[in-house]
Amino acid sequence: MQHGSRHRRSDHGRGRRERPDNRPAAAPRSGRESWAAKALGATVAVSLAAGVVAVVAAGAVDQGAAATSLSVSPAEDTYVYQEYPDQNRSTSTKLTASNQPGLHTRSYLRFVVKGVPAGVSGLTAHLRFESDRNQPPLVELHRVASSTWSAATTTMRNAPAVGDTVASVKPDYRQKTLDFDVSAAVTGDGDYSFALTAPLPNTVSVVFASEQGAGGPRLALDWSGRGTPPAPAPSSAAPSAPALPSMSPVKPTPTPTGKPTPTSSAPSSSNPPPPPPAVPSGPTLFGATVWAAGQSQAQALAAANSRYGNLEVVRVFYPGLPAPWPGAAALSGGPVVVSFKAAPKDVLSGSVDGQLSSWFANAPKGRPIYWSYFHEPEDDIARGAYTAADYRAAWQHLRALSLKAGNPNLRSTLILMGWSLSAQSGRNWKDYYPGSSTIDVLGWDTYNLAGPKGKYNDAATVMGDVVATSRAEGKPWGIAELGSVLVSGDSGAGRAAWLNQMASYAQAKGAAFVTYFDAPVGAEYRLLDAPSQQAWRAVVSG
Repeated sequence: MQHGSRHRRSDHGRGRRERPDNRPAAAPRSGRESWAAKALGATVAVSLAAGVVAVVAAGAVDQGAAATSLSVSPAEDTYVYQEYPDQNRSTSTKLTASNQPGLHTRSYLRFVVKGVPAGVSGLTAHLRFESDRNQPPLVELHRVASSTWSAATTTMRNAPAVGDTVASVKPDYRQKTLDFDVSAAVTGDGDYSFALTAPLPNTVSVVFASEQGAGGPRLALDWSGRGTPPAPAPSSAAPSAPALPSMSPVKPTPTPTGKPTPTSSAPSSSNPPPPPPAVPSGPTLFGATVWAAGQSQAQALAAANSRYGNLEVVRVFYPGLPAPWPGAAALSGGPVVVSFKAAPKDVLSGSVDGQLSSWFANAPKGRPIYWSYFHEPEDDIARGAYTAADYRAAWQHLRALSLKAGNPNLRSTLILMGWSLSAQSGRNWKDYYPGSSTIDVLGWDTYNLAGPKGKYNDAATVMGDVVATSRAEGKPWGIAELGSVLVSGDSGAGRAAWLNQMASYAQAKGAAFVTYFDAPVGAEYRLLDAPSQQAWRAVVSG
């Protein structure tokens, strides 16, 4: 639905206040059940060393029984970025393989296998990845001959050469995991390196890196005769193929003298694009509002994903009661920040209980849903549309309805203006707060208020009060709207640097999510210039 055209501008709105970020109750990635855990569910561990777990068949009583399986985590993993050939991404919590305009990446992994008996027969090996993102139609794993590379020093300029295809996976619709059969490549103890690529145009694969702990990549080997446990996703070997011409390694150059020139596939600009932000170590989801003016919501989402590289979270506005699922809120298949509206008197009378109870009951259970009732109520209350007391009471009523659905991924999210935390607003945010037992997450709308003055406020000015308030209340937090106009005289490089700073700050401070307000409501906040688009694409895909 074209929510943007109906999204009210507040008197203290986007031109005058800030907007925050949130990523609360999302289950920690490191706590998810890993492929390794599933694969070893019917085994008993007998040794553990240097990222290698050896196991024997369940039920074995001989403490000296020989191991029949190994689960190996990467000794090294990282990814390289063609448009930024001097950037090192070894500390990222994600590995990416992208083949999108202006965003070309591939990932490298190295495994050191020890403990497979010499001459063993029937050895099978699977390389498995977990993710919270849907996978593209085709992902490939390539052989890498070098075994001396280090993630800490690898960039696009010195990345090892990519060889032939070892295996490929064609994920099902909305599949998030990957399972590559590498039995033909892994034949026993040794040092094995691979490259993960996305061969199809306009696609990207994002998986968890080893920094995610138990959710990171795993090389599972089995020589028990039973074979490795089956994985939910089909995997098939692929014939040899030349290594991606668009991602061929950039040859090292002696002492570069300046910033690299963007490739022809990157958007052109009079100014070189700023470097992408250093990827913070937290699990912040980054995304945007999907502006649907003049097109369907599905078309708008596809366009946004093309610009920014598959949004990790989407901001959806319903101008009234929410549409039945799937609706606009479920189009992305991933996490969503969704708000709806109903007069507090109607909520408290129970007249909308049936529709909202059904909406809560039918909400998807496999993804975070940050739902919000009447975001930014401050100006409506100031104008006398309803009272703060009725607003709080309506929230408490809705929370009770949502709990009956029994869906832990339904996260009640109060969304207020960042401006309301400013002394200049004359407001007390607690006037709108229905209580800790009602609200799971605090969401904030924060903007660069210095834009009309030709400046970009720093991250602490934009989000400092948001962080302090959320932490004082002991609540997860997120930025439901982040925005800035392009200030006078800026070709985009200045706003791109600002976006990088906002993203790094939010993630370093533990935001659950940040969605950019990519819409022309209240002012022109859309990222229409190439540097800003490329910066936010790097944030989303990083």
